[in-house]
Amino acid sequence: MNERDFFDDQFAPEGFDLLMGSLKDGNYRYFDVSEYEEFIDYLNAGGDFERSELVITLALQTHPNANSLKIRFAQALLNRGEPEKARLELEALGSSPNEEPEFSLLMGNCYLMEENGAAASESFKKAIRNAGEELDDVLYQVGSSYVSAGEIQEAVNYFERSFEENPENDYVLNDLGYFYDQLGFPEKSIYYYNLYLDIDPFNPAVWFNLGIACNRLGQFEKALEAYDFTLALSDDFFHALFNKANSLANLERFKEAVVCYRDYLKYDPENDDALCYMGECYLNLGRRRMAERYYSKALKVNPANDMALFSSGIIAWMDRDYLLSIDLMKRALALEGNTAEYWFTYARVLADSGKEKEARAAFRKASSLNPGQSEIWMHFAEYLHGQGQMRDAIRILKKGIRHNNRDAAIKYLLAAYLYESDEEKEASMQLETALKLDFNRHDDLFKVYPKAAQNDSVKKLIKAHKPLK
Repeated sequence: MNERDFFDDQFAPEGFDLLMGSLKDGNYRYFDVSEYEEFIDYLNAGGDFERSELVITLALQTHPNANSLKIRFAQALLNRGEPEKARLELEALGSSPNEEPEFSLLMGNCYLMEENGAAASESFKKAIRNAGEELDDVLYQVGSSYVSAGEIQEAVNYFERSFEENPENDYVLNDLGYFYDQLGFPEKSIYYYNLYLDIDPFNPAVWFNLGIACNRLGQFEKALEAYDFTLALSDDFFHALFNKANSLANLERFKEAVVCYRDYLKYDPENDDALCYMGECYLNLGRRRMAERYYSKALKVNPANDMALFSSGIIAWMDRDYLLSIDLMKRALALEGNTAEYWFTYARVLADSGKEKEARAAFRKASSLNPGQSEIWMHFAEYLHGQGQMRDAIRILKKGIRHNNRDAAIKYLLAAYLYESDEEKEASMQLETALKLDFNRHDDLFKVYPKAAQNDSVKKLIKAHKPLK
């Protein structure tokens, strides 16, 4: 039994079967206006707009002067994507229904679809003024109208007002949870989803969406709990299996993640992302050949999976097969060339393979794509230092510090290179700044340049900045 059949059998209004039968056999039966309204609203709620229009046509033939049916005809025109015709139908009704919230809401939707935002706002304000005891529902409907128009922030503003009127409207709570997540406010999303679940803890979709919001905040344990609730309520909600596996991987519980991805792949065996993530888990478990197998499977499904290509390149790098590694990484970069992490790793492979010119270019590309990642600048400088190019290494670190001025690690490295170059005055300035930022990392200086431990100015600076116990 499909969802539509279940909906019809369980919730159809009384007399609905008679109406449907009359549409098929042509033996039209009489129904009053309120009955037709119920039938039309029922069909619209189920998204069955085609049959809804048939019923509206029949209803208006029977009751040609019923404004409520004419309003529903205008709604049908709007559903069909004809806002101007719908608005003209509403305007033809005259002033009698103007005080009805339903009329003003529909008129506002017409204006929204015609991209007349000011007129839409006025119509919605009128609907709100006339809402009476249904204020929370009218505010919610206005918000839903703005969702349909793609104006999510405006929609959320109305949902918030609806929530203030009725804090237990589960539709409002669910939409606030969902759209705050879409707007990039997962904390607010979690707040509203939890309020929803206080009312109805048995909705697997809400638990699932709560897990997504928690995951965005890095709350992987809470996300995992949410996905477990999802699966407890709906064991065939296989997207929750995929997300649960991701959370387990983020928690570095790689063995459990592998089991979860494998369960997910029973439902969706051609999902190259899941195959690729299986490979990542095996790689983190030190099972290089198993990782390689799953990257290969992912690429058979989708030869353009850049992550599978690049990760295969990492395995080749670990095997010291530099030619293969470079080839695979180049193919990944051809697909996804604006990923700083790719360029950074590619630069290190090139460096290890002795391709100095190409390595320098790749380090520069990585640092330009993500100048705020100090690790890129530091590895670049360390490579140059290893090549005996001290001046270039110092220059790169100074450039990197302009983007990472609060990072102690890069300053300790620069200080070490400056001491090694006998530029003690500038080295001491960098060391003092680094000590102020993070005293506990001062051993980094000696790891890079052990002779600094015998330098009197270094000893004095460390002593002066040592925290009091």
